[in-house]
Amino acid sequence: MTTTNGKRPPIDAWQVESMRVSAFPSEIVSTEQPWWNDFVGLPPEAVVSRPKIGQYQSQGDFEGRRLGLQIQPGRIDWSLSGVVKTTEEEFNLALLGPLPEVVASLLKVVVPWLAKAPALARFAFGANLLQPVENVRDGYVRLQKYLPGFPIDPDRSSDFFYQINKPQPSATGIESLRINRLMKWSVQVAQRMTVVVGPGGVETRALGEEAACRLELDINTAPSFGRTLPAERLGEILSEMVGLGLDIAKDGAR
Repeated sequence: MTTTNGKRPPIDAWQVESMRVSAFPSEIVSTEQPWWNDFVGLPPEAVVSRPKIGQYQSQGDFEGRRLGLQIQPGRIDWSLSGVVKTTEEEFNLALLGPLPEVVASLLKVVVPWLAKAPALARFAFGANLLQPVENVRDGYVRLQKYLPGFPIDPDRSSDFFYQINKPQPSATGIESLRINRLMKWSVQVAQRMTVVVGPGGVETRALGEEAACRLELDINTAPSFGRTLPAERLGEILSEMVGLGLDIAKDGAR
């Protein structure tokens, strides 16, 4: 486990459970798009297309992770999730790798795609992050480093969950554009179990617990903007949203 003698751990202590970039078109988008072939470079391993209801989904391996493209009415998602693991690894909390590494991987696809993206009303960057700790108490002690001024009694607390949105004006200078910084903080515990089949029947055995600090990020353009986002500025907006997410993971809820 990462320890820093009272300081916050480095940003790469956060391991990524899942990550996405979500785009919300201002008009209806056809599901017949060449985006996967144009920007991934490898054919998808699975495709589900339902054009009558405006849904499309493709998935495939990308740099050792599961890349997904989903199109549905009013929304487009590029996402990274974990590749299916063996039973023995099922409860490994470090699913995709360190936060900076996974961000770089997803942006390799999303940034070039922006040049072909449809007109967007809103834009978002999201990630679910885990930072392994020894136990729940250590998790609460660790969270205090990210939530200054927020009292957490590590010995007398349980089921802690803290959600807050800290919107701010966009640093891009786009008039009236604001960025929501929604964050959810908690400590999660995964119970590791194994099933043994023997002469006496099926037996479930506990293998111990794995605890982790959990941070869920949803950084998005506020709906109050009220008009189409400038296409030539989408790269700047995405860069700002990703940067704000990384700042929260590094410095906490400031």
